Amino acid sequence: MARKKAVEGKENSERWLLTYSDMITLLLVFFIVLYSMANIDKKKFETVAQSMSRAFGQGGGMIKGIGGNGSALSPAPIFFADLPREQQDFMSVGASMAEFADKAGLTGDISVNMTYEGVVISLSDSLIFEPGLAQLSPRAKTTLQTVADVLKDLDNPIRVEAHTDNVPTNNPAYPTNWELSVARAVAIVRFLSEDCGIAPERLSAAGYGEYRPLVPNDTREHRAINRRAEIVVLYPVEKEQMSLGPLINPQSSLTPVAEPTKGGVN
Repeated sequence: MARKKAVEGKENSERWLLTYSDMITLLLVFFIVLYSMANIDKKKFETVAQSMSRAFGQGGGMIKGIGGNGSALSPAPIFFADLPREQQDFMSVGASMAEFADKAGLTGDISVNMTYEGVVISLSDSLIFEPGLAQLSPRAKTTLQTVADVLKDLDNPIRVEAHTDNVPTNNPAYPTNWELSVARAVAIVRFLSEDCGIAPERLSAAGYGEYRPLVPNDTREHRAINRRAEIVVLYPVEKEQMSLGPLINPQSSLTPVAEPTKGGVN
């Protein structure tokens, strides 16, 4: 009897495959229908699809096109024209940076990611700074100028973040990684503003030292990953959201409270 139960359990454990295959089939039919209804410029479609795959790290996984031409298609760009302008701009930022990194041979030093805050352009510290210093390296200026050219036409606020590994600094000018990271963020902000023409009111700088690592600081390779500068293109904040009113009313806090007279009558 125990053997029979084991066999039944094995058969039941594979039933999920039927549901999974049905779901995949339905998704495929869904995208086929969308594709058949869409009016697509195929050449532009493939260009955007390839750029976005490189920008956001989504290689492979393409659905073959319908119509016998065998072209590789991804469902995402079908909706590109229908996305809000803000999201189109952000996707264009990613595609432009991916194209630059590809042509410059810097795909290992530049990455682009979408987060809940906006677009994050991550640059390795070896691309931007000399070890242990906050002065921009010669090739950093070319990279940052390209970033500025991509971002110049946007109105979004930009926050520059600098991160280090957990190795203590060996420079009296930067007693800890806090000082080093802040100095690096400010150096990038000043270059973007003073040399690249980005409005200073759009820019802010933040240094996080070693305290926001992407991976544990347990190997040389991991420490290199954590040493980075990130240019965060933020979603715009409406003015109504920026001020929700004072939590404490200064006038009321300074108004003296009258002392009650004897007998409880004022």
